[in-house]
Amino acid sequence: MNVSHRPTAAASAEDARLADMVAAGTKALEDGDLRQALGCYESVITTFPDRPEGHNNLGALWASLGEWTRAEACFDRVVALLPENPHVLYNRGVMRSHLGRHVEAGGDFAAALTLSPNDPDLHNNLGVSQYLRGNPDGARRHLEKALRLRPDYANALMNLCDVDESCGEIGRAVERCRQFLSENENAAVRRRLFDLHATAGRAHLDAACGAAEALLAAHPDDTPVRQKLGRLMTARHALGESPQCALAEA
Repeated sequence: MNVSHRPTAAASAEDARLADMVAAGTKALEDGDLRQALGCYESVITTFPDRPEGHNNLGALWASLGEWTRAEACFDRVVALLPENPHVLYNRGVMRSHLGRHVEAGGDFAAALTLSPNDPDLHNNLGVSQYLRGNPDGARRHLEKALRLRPDYANALMNLCDVDESCGEIGRAVERCRQFLSENENAAVRRRLFDLHATAGRAHLDAACGAAEALLAAHPDDTPVRQKLGRLMTARHALGESPQCALAEA
């Protein structure tokens, strides 16, 4: 037999007071009063130290201000209170990623995945942390899983392209973008495809310039090659430097 328990009047009053205090902090944020919002959330923590709401809201506020260390400390407390909540582990993992602690961040994302194995954001972020820890194969596995779970996940697609490019597989990255764009319209992915083509073009120009310089070293009077080298160098200068890879979390 299942027995239902009604909350006591004291518990209901506590929940109502907590909700009012959190709402006051939210209202202060909406009004742009950060000092008041901080005060509200800190009051929630002081009044209800063993409830996760205040710690979580304060952590989110610190995160929005780029105060990653302070935000992590808040999410540490939420994890202690809700150790089986994948969203809390995810939040702390993101803070640790911002702090450059990718091993610990990956641990949070992996732990969250055991609780929520089909979350594409978790696979994306774990893929990024794997790559930043020097494991491109592990990164690909999780990023590809993220795309299987959410085929229009442009962030995961571009992260995969960054992994491919860093491994010298630009052709593979180009094909990924083309396949994605055949099914989804996305301006960011189109820009990424353009950058990949530009990078590949720069590599071909570098090789052509090197071949021309070697030819001229052996045959300095070869005027047509010298003219072509000038045009190649102009084109290479126009392309500029190749863009840097920058994997992104969800």
